[in-house]
Amino acid sequence: MENRTNLKGKVAVITGSTGGMGAGIARRLAVEGATTVISGRRTGFGKQVAEEIRQTGGDALFIRSDIANEADCVELIHSTLERLGHLDILVNNAAITPDEPSGEQTAELWDQVFAINVRGAFLCCREAIPAMRRQGGGRIINIGSTVPFRGKMDRLAYGCSKGALWIMTKMMARELVVDRILVNWISVGWVATPGEVELRDKLHGEGLSFLEDIGKKAPLGRLETVEDIAAGVAYLTSEESSHVTGCDLNISGGLWI
Repeated sequence: MENRTNLKGKVAVITGSTGGMGAGIARRLAVEGATTVISGRRTGFGKQVAEEIRQTGGDALFIRSDIANEADCVELIHSTLERLGHLDILVNNAAITPDEPSGEQTAELWDQVFAINVRGAFLCCREAIPAMRRQGGGRIINIGSTVPFRGKMDRLAYGCSKGALWIMTKMMARELVVDRILVNWISVGWVATPGEVELRDKLHGEGLSFLEDIGKKAPLGRLETVEDIAAGVAYLTSEESSHVTGCDLNISGGLWI
């Protein structure tokens, strides 16, 4: 692991980082020198990601959390502060992405999507902001989507939840700039994470082929990778972005411009 040390001494919490895009973000921030807090519901996978980071020269620990649960959000941030002393970076990555026609979505599904994709992010921010204020600043990165802007079919709850997260990003960026807490958003298009492949398998069969075909038709000719998104997060947590807040960093390969 090549440690660039841009984030040496920093502590980063990444929600939904027991696999997929969140784990990739955690690995990249560890390469940059941050102590990364892996969080999510899957204890075995979370501990494995943290151990892999440690074995390759990084620093990581796992704290189990279900951010649909308010108590878990509070515990995630407070436990991080108790164990590591401070919190510099919060990446709100955890999300669920069900595909259901608008006329068939239940109230329970709607509430579940908003509980994880919006409410959980808000609760983690609420707990992290006072600590960031006390230390003179911090970074919050919300992992978003192009869906709210392009009206993807069968993703009403997901698109609305990400639209709400986008508005939350803008409002928090404006409010917290005086505290030197920079709040930014990344628009993500299609990434062939294991979860996305599994979802496409259920809906279409041959999920990986389905996604690869989408990539070939994209303006830049390929899907984004986990590494593409992680690089964007690394930039938004670095000193190079010290004058950037309220930003929509579009990493969709031209899917939405």
